[in-house]
Amino acid sequence: MNSNNDMMYEYLMQMGAMRPEEDQMLRKQAMVDALRQQAMDPMKGQMAGRVYVAPGVGEAIAKMGTAYMTGQQQQGVDASMAKMNVKREEELRKMRERMLQRRNPAAAGTPISASVPEFTLPETEG
Repeated sequence: MNSNNDMMYEYLMQMGAMRPEEDQMLRKQAMVDALRQQAMDPMKGQMAGRVYVAPGVGEAIAKMGTAYMTGQQQQGVDASMAKMNVKREEELRKMRERMLQRRNPAAAGTPISASVPEFTLPETEG
């Protein structure tokens, strides 16, 4: 039982080591969300005395640029999050393999997927 606790502690420590990276990604995501909202806000004209001045072409181009940059930054955040998910999955897989090896030393070196039965859904009539 104690060895399982040690493995869980090690896994949680590794996940904690990723916390600053995760916080940075969350900050980037918040920035991307704010830029996306800014790009989606409708353009507004202004009153200059008693005359209405419609939004200019420059404002439209700026909004298009903001939307484009937001998309580019979102792709970067998505790629970083995917890398982090791969790291987490790998660490979890390693922990599961160590637990399996401690329970069954004869299974050492056997991939975890070989010991897990495949689950299939029963076929239904159409």
